Amino acid sequence: MKPNYITGNVARARRYRARHRRIDYVPSPDVLPILQHHLSIGTDQYLAGVIDILIRTGHHSITGNAGE
Repeated sequence: MKPNYITGNVARARRYRARHRRIDYVPSPDVLPILQHHLSIGTDQYLAGVIDILIRTGHHSITGNAGE
C-alpha cells in the first residue's frame, strides 16, 4: 500500500504551525508579478520559499549580512 503523502503533509504542516507564528501576506499589485515570475522560473516551488529567498536576498543587499 502506498503511503498517503497528502495526509503526511497536512500533519507536518499542523506540527509546524503549532510551533511557528503564521504571517498572512497580501502582496502589493506591483509585487505579485515578481512573485509569479520567481515561481515560474523555479526559484522555489512554493510561494513561501520564494518570499523567504527574496527577503534573505534583500536583507543581504541592504545590510551586507548573509547569515542574519
